[in-house]
Amino acid sequence: MEGTLQLLKKDLKMMKGWFLGGAAVIAVVGVLGAWLAYQTRVGTVSFLISFLLFIHVFYIPAYVWRSLSKEWKGTYVYWLQFPQSGWTLLAMKLVSAAISLCASYFIAYAIFYGISQIEMNSKQQLLEVVVPDAFDVRSYIEYIRSSFLSMFSLILFLSVTLGVWVLLLNISIQAVRRWLHRFSGVVMLLLFIFLFWAELSFSNTQLYRSLTEWGAFTGTSAWAIIELHIGDVLFSLLEVTVFFFAAGWLVDRKVEV
Repeated sequence: MEGTLQLLKKDLKMMKGWFLGGAAVIAVVGVLGAWLAYQTRVGTVSFLISFLLFIHVFYIPAYVWRSLSKEWKGTYVYWLQFPQSGWTLLAMKLVSAAISLCASYFIAYAIFYGISQIEMNSKQQLLEVVVPDAFDVRSYIEYIRSSFLSMFSLILFLSVTLGVWVLLLNISIQAVRRWLHRFSGVVMLLLFIFLFWAELSFSNTQLYRSLTEWGAFTGTSAWAIIELHIGDVLFSLLEVTVFFFAAGWLVDRKVEV
């Protein structure tokens, strides 16, 4: 347990600059957004700032890729010599990425909430000036504010799912590097593009729908809005579990110190 915590602390410390840089960018955008919100007060800024929340879907993939890239540049010799298994090494990277995502998302949400407070107090409304009844920004903003948990859980789920794809891709490139040398990245990227295309094609088949279209989410949660089913979630969890164990196996058996 102590060794696992040391791994987690190591990963968090290694990516501290990356996290603080991202938080600084969000803070700067927030300050600029607050100033613009005071000037316009028509909902435009809240609408745009809300995309800071959605782009967190790509947070864990970017974090994992950056973290592993740092390892391969010089620290991998020490990293791979930790007594823990490859699955533990990779799990701690995902955990540290999830912790950083949570902190970054809460910062972005606080900024969004504060700016929306400024604009929701105005009687004006986005696009009413140009096209009356074109878009009810107040309902949109209210939904984002009232659906914090469902929005956050969905973004975290999607980010972890993409993060495991990226994790396996990165480890696979490193595992075949001794055979393919400089072409390993291109070959594995093409392979994963094919796998991603194959999954998308399969998801449009009747077989996939019969296996996953059960347990529909109800109400106004973000999961229901994008028409996800519990079957879809379980299928994705099974897939990322297989990918994660494949990545751990590659670290233990195929990645050389």
